[in-house]
Amino acid sequence: MTIYSLSQWRCGDSRDMCMAGLKSRRHIRQRGSVLILALISLLILMLASVALISSTDTSLLTAGNLAFKRDLANQAERAVAQVRSQFVSGALVSEAVLYNDQAAQNYWAHVLPSTKLPGIPDVLIASAKKDDITDTAMGIRLRYVIDRMCISGTVPDKATCTMGSFVDDKGGTGGATKVSAGLGPVYRLTIMALGPRNTQTFTQITFTH
Repeated sequence: MTIYSLSQWRCGDSRDMCMAGLKSRRHIRQRGSVLILALISLLILMLASVALISSTDTSLLTAGNLAFKRDLANQAERAVAQVRSQFVSGALVSEAVLYNDQAAQNYWAHVLPSTKLPGIPDVLIASAKKDDITDTAMGIRLRYVIDRMCISGTVPDKATCTMGSFVDDKGGTGGATKVSAGLGPVYRLTIMALGPRNTQTFTQITFTH
């Protein structure tokens, strides 16, 4: 007695044709599975590419901002040179002038309050503060203030001021330079530099005079 399977029974005399049809349907299902896997792999590669591009853009933006900040720190030297000229041969050369505030020269004879940013005088970041040095071509603006490290604007002494030593090479006769050391109040120069992409840096320098 011959026992036929269900597929054989259904196929009858066309068994070969029936088996070919079954194999064809299996191949179609296999091709469909491969297509789905290929689409999933393509989606994963696309997401990885987007993440890589986003990471690259962020890195370039960060590098650009750091470059701007370094340039602003260098540009702050322009304010240092301007302040030095004021103390050497400008409006702040006289010692008596330094006993009182000279707002026109961005100078205060006492320590300025810093309530908004630690160590940064409020007057420097106030909206009313005007730019002291402007470079339109480079898009750079510099603002600065000088405050004397004293409790009040008086003749400086150890009781009311932070004092520091300095060397004076002025004076002398017959073409010879006279060098003398002294003790004087400490001055603080705070510079705020503003540049492209809303870049902002602060630089502080202390000196004696």
